[in-house]
Amino acid sequence: METIGKIAVEITIAGRNITGDVSPYLAKITYTDRVEDESDDVSLTFEDTAALWQKAWYPQQGDSLSIRLGTPGNMVDCGLFEIDQIEFEFPPDTFNVKAIGAAITKSLRTKNSKAFEKQSLKKIAQYFADKHDLKLTGNLGELAKIQIERKTQDKETDISFLAKLAKEYGLIFSVRGQQLVFMTTDELEKKPAVMTVDKTQMSKARFQDKTSQVYAAATVATRDVRSNTVKKWQIKPSGDPAKKDTLIVGGRVENDGQAQAKAKGALKEKNKDKTTGMITLPGDCRLVAGANIELTGVGKFSGKWHITQSTHTVDPTSGYATDIAIRKIVEA
Repeated sequence: METIGKIAVEITIAGRNITGDVSPYLAKITYTDRVEDESDDVSLTFEDTAALWQKAWYPQQGDSLSIRLGTPGNMVDCGLFEIDQIEFEFPPDTFNVKAIGAAITKSLRTKNSKAFEKQSLKKIAQYFADKHDLKLTGNLGELAKIQIERKTQDKETDISFLAKLAKEYGLIFSVRGQQLVFMTTDELEKKPAVMTVDKTQMSKARFQDKTSQVYAAATVATRDVRSNTVKKWQIKPSGDPAKKDTLIVGGRVENDGQAQAKAKGALKEKNKDKTTGMITLPGDCRLVAGANIELTGVGKFSGKWHITQSTHTVDPTSGYATDIAIRKIVEA
């Protein structure tokens, strides 16, 4: 670990700790952590008038990169990444190294086609975990309950196919380290708040509360071709007066379990962003995607919130700051 002014960093590339060598040239590190779908990423910016990064220090795309950042005693372990993009611009000479989560390999980002028949969602997810040498974790019981007659991956990447499949059934999918993770939104929201944040602690904030595209119920309907009858399923969990419309969920439904999962998932997906916010705070390693916080001092916006994305930024001049995207936790 190297302390530079107000910040502390540790940078390792291809297994070699280079912190001491590169710290004098460090301009900024930004680490973004997301709760679902997209990969976490990190960006390192260096002043390079001495042309060290342009020549002798030029990194190799695909090299491993690990980062710890923050302040002494308050550091985020960002995890393991793979260098994906290198940028150089001038004047002044500035060198930027961008990396994505190491588990998001080229094979996960390669387009494939495959058909799955008469399998549970758990079995489909396990296929991809085994294919990429990852461990399947999360709410596996929920995955096992969802039975799928047929699902086709048609010229799309494995990661986009999994993300789409999870969203269809109201699940949150992400790649964390060497794990494929499937969770329900409810599971994450039930976790206790990691900290309380008062209005006086916020450097900047913006909140939004909307009623458009907010629904009271979700209905899934399917037609039985043999009997020419229509069967409907409806999820209506809330009595919130702001929610009036019924969401009609399209797409093929093959059984009761699928229909219920689709209706519940679609309703949660539509309603979860009713009340959202963006907050800038002094850097804190507890503010990571997937965590919950309690807000105070902001009137009707006070309460329990879920962090959907966090961006941790350190630079020698301004120190350590965290920006979080949040949504208020309310009954669906």
